[in-house]
Amino acid sequence: MKRTLALLLSLVMAVGLLAGCGNSSNGSAGQETPSGGGGETTGGGDGNYIITLAHATAENGTAQIFALAFKDYVEENSGGQITVNIFPNGQLGADREVLEAVQNNEVTMTVTANAVQANFVTDAFILDIPFTFSTVEAMRYTLNDPTYLDVIKQSYADSGFLLMGVTDQEFRVLSCNKPVYSPEDLKGMTIRTMENEYHMEAWRLLGANPTPLAFTELYTALQQGTVDAEENPVELIYTQRFYEQQEYIVMTNHLGQMAPWVMNLEFYNSLPDDLKTVVDEGYKVGEEALYQFMEENDRLQEMVDYGIEVIELSPEQLEPFAEATASVGDMIREVVSPEVYEAFMTSIENYNASNG
Repeated sequence: MKRTLALLLSLVMAVGLLAGCGNSSNGSAGQETPSGGGGETTGGGDGNYIITLAHATAENGTAQIFALAFKDYVEENSGGQITVNIFPNGQLGADREVLEAVQNNEVTMTVTANAVQANFVTDAFILDIPFTFSTVEAMRYTLNDPTYLDVIKQSYADSGFLLMGVTDQEFRVLSCNKPVYSPEDLKGMTIRTMENEYHMEAWRLLGANPTPLAFTELYTALQQGTVDAEENPVELIYTQRFYEQQEYIVMTNHLGQMAPWVMNLEFYNSLPDDLKTVVDEGYKVGEEALYQFMEENDRLQEMVDYGIEVIELSPEQLEPFAEATASVGDMIREVVSPEVYEAFMTSIENYNASNG
């Protein structure tokens, strides 16, 4: 993986140089000035830095909205000292490959679902406890609460990552071809899940048949009937067009769709303090652009217009789902550090106490 990615980056850099570097920046990788990671990103100590930002999602999704806003801010406010090259749509590899590359300083920065990052940072499993949050506001409170954030950032640092922050795509929901109102309706349903033992266990406890499958293979699997259903945030069901092969979206809201943004810690530490500030502020600008985009684009309504039926579940209807999967939280408590678990739960308790 390391050698392949290095060769790919070197080849793309050569092509970029031949084409005349630095001509563009609308976010299309073919128009960027590509770069490698590691030592190449520091410009040999001459005060110029290159951030290679790769992600695996489509160019019409929120990750790309964030990336473009981050790029514009950082390049403008660094006085030309930082160039940000964006590689969307899995051009440098799938989520896990790119995370490994960031950890090895071959790629500078990425975003993935939290569940993927837990393979590198065990404490990240804390966000896989089902039915933890009842509202998006409660979720965002904890994701940005220093009570929790400062502790989990140390866990990321121990694995070589800077946790820049965590955005979300609201909740993960179920898409399927039969109506679901209770766990009984899931009996025998084959549901594509991420390859995450806690996600799979939750669906088993609900009576379904969880089937891990690569994200890139999911549309075809739905089309061919290899799986009956899948679970993802509304944003990804829309951008990946999974709704074309499904009849219902059931608002199970079983997990938040957390998307931690990470940067190679060694690269970040190599920046002068003023450029660290620019990168930190660039994250905030990207986050703001992402949430504004979500607010202005009602993906769910667009799928309803297409013909999808949305099933809203009341708190009373969701209660049996939460009760059935409660043991998953106990499993996760056993693998994350006590400090992270306590900070996470304290944050939730503080939110509930102030909004009760």
